[in-house]
Amino acid sequence: MEEKLIDAVQKKYGVKILNRGDCEKLSEIILEQTNENVNYNTLRRIYGLAQKVKTRRDTLDILSRFIGYKSYYNYVNELPHEVSWESRLNLYELIDKNDTKNLLLFLENKAQSSEDMVLPLINLIREYLSARKINELNILFNSDLLKKNIITYNQKLIVGNSIGILLRSIQLNKHEITALSKTMFYRTTIFEIFVDYSSLNGYYSEFSHLLIKKRDYKNKLFIRCLLNLKAYLNNSKITSIHIKNSALINLHPVLRGRYYSNFLLGDKKSELQFFNIKSLVSSNDLFQSYYEPMVISIVTMNTEVKYWLITQVEKAFEQKIYSEPHYINTYQLMKTHYYAEIGETKKSKDIFEAINIDNFILCYKSFLLYFYYSLGYELYETTEMNELMKQSLKNNPYKRLKYNYKKN
Repeated sequence: MEEKLIDAVQKKYGVKILNRGDCEKLSEIILEQTNENVNYNTLRRIYGLAQKVKTRRDTLDILSRFIGYKSYYNYVNELPHEVSWESRLNLYELIDKNDTKNLLLFLENKAQSSEDMVLPLINLIREYLSARKINELNILFNSDLLKKNIITYNQKLIVGNSIGILLRSIQLNKHEITALSKTMFYRTTIFEIFVDYSSLNGYYSEFSHLLIKKRDYKNKLFIRCLLNLKAYLNNSKITSIHIKNSALINLHPVLRGRYYSNFLLGDKKSELQFFNIKSLVSSNDLFQSYYEPMVISIVTMNTEVKYWLITQVEKAFEQKIYSEPHYINTYQLMKTHYYAEIGETKKSKDIFEAINIDNFILCYKSFLLYFYYSLGYELYETTEMNELMKQSLKNNPYKRLKYNYKKN
C-alpha cells in the first residue's frame, strides 16, 4: 500500500521523480499545499535516489494529505473502494463500446495483478445477459482466460450464484438457451452450480431438457435426478434410475446424495434402497452427502427418513464434525419439520426460531422458504406467515405444493 501512495504522489507531481532537483521541487509543492514539510532528502530515500530506510508514519500521513486524504490510515481504508470504482467505470466504458478484445485484456490484467477478477467478471456477464449479448457471452465463456483463472470451487460458487439468480428474471428464447448451453463454462459454472429448484417448470427445465440430449454432456445423471424431482413436484411419473456401485464411488458427494434421494420419490420398496447411502459416506463429506436427502425428506414429508438423518448428523456432532451454515440451517429446517410431524410442537418451535434463513444457499433459498413459511404458519398461525407462505407458493408453482397448501 505504501508503494501505491508513493506512485500517487508522483502522479500528482506530474513528472517522474528522477533526481535531487525533482525532490526539492516536490518538497516545496507539498509545503505550499499542506503547510507541512517533508524534507527533500526524505523524498530522495522514498524514491530510491538515496539509501532507503523505513518511512516514518508522520511522513506517510503528510503524503496522504497531499493527495487528498485525512491520514495514511484513511488512505489505506479508502483506496480499495476507489480502485474498485475506477475499475468498474473502465469496465462499463468497454462494455458500452462493445469492445470484446479489450474486455478480455481488462480481465487478464486483473488476473495478473493482485486484484480479484471475479467481481468484474460477474459485472460483465450480468451486463451481457441483461443486454442479451449471447454471442459476446460465448466468446467470453470459451476464452482461455476463464479456463485458467476461474478454477476453485469458491470462485465457481460465487460466479454461478451471481449469474444464476439473474436468469430467473430474463426470458431467454430457445435460440439463446441453445447457444448458451453449448459452452462448458456455462454448463459447469452456472447451470450445475445454481441448481434452481424454484424454476424446474421454467428456464431451468428448458436447459435441462436440452442438455440431456447432448452427446457431449457428461453429467446426465445430475439432470435425470432433477427431472425426477420436477415430475414428483408436478404429480407426474418418476423414472427409475440405477447405476453401478463402482460408479457411485467416484461421484461428488452432493450428486451421490441426489442420486440416492431419488429412491425417496418412489414407493416404500424403492425407499429401502436409499439407506444404502450410508456405506459411501465418510466424516469428510457427511453434510455434502446428506444435504440433498435432507431437502427431499422435507419435500416428501418422510418422517422415517428425517429421523434416520437426524441420528446420523447428531452422531457427527458428537464427534465434533461441523459444517457450513447453509448445511446446518437446512438440517435445522428438516429437524423442525420432524418434531412438528411427531407432535412435539415446543421442540419444533425452539428449533424453528434458531433458523437463519439468510444462511440458506442462494439457489435453494427460494425453494426452501416455502417449507419454512408453511411450517411457520402451522406452528404460529399468524397472518404474516400465511401471506409469506402464499407468496412463496407463487415462486414455486408446483401442483404438489398447491395441493398441500389447499389441504392445510
